[in-house]
Amino acid sequence: MNRKELVRRVAAELRDGDIRKPISIPKQVFHISDDEGHSKDFVVRKTDKSVIYTVEDVEAIIDTCLAVIEDSIKHGEPITLRGFGTLGLRYRKPRVLKHVETGEEVTAEGRYVPRFYFGNDLRMAAKVYELSLADGLIDEPLPIYNDEDGE
Repeated sequence: MNRKELVRRVAAELRDGDIRKPISIPKQVFHISDDEGHSKDFVVRKTDKSVIYTVEDVEAIIDTCLAVIEDSIKHGEPITLRGFGTLGLRYRKPRVLKHVETGEEVTAEGRYVPRFYFGNDLRMAAKVYELSLADGLIDEPLPIYNDEDGE
């Protein structure tokens, strides 16, 4: 799923769940005076209403969330979303590799890489997918991706 599809799905989920954003309408004051110079102020408050989130609203929310996550990672702060997982950094030790063409040994410097540790809700979602495959509810399995560490 790409970013555009994510935004559309989130907007559809908000629509289906009837999740709305509140809109506050400011009060209006009417000044009424008669011929004798008496005046009276009447305050009219309109009822607050709520409107559905648009795709542009959802796009702005998701973009902002991703920007905050990226900024946190830049400062070395882990981000924990309960049930979903934890995003953070992991230090990768320096290691010796062999150059593919020449066969000579090359040293890769140690560096920090982004790391995601999944939570229980995400683990359960993967288990449901696995059981759906076993029960034949899903015709074609997803391609298998291996982690670079072999995990």
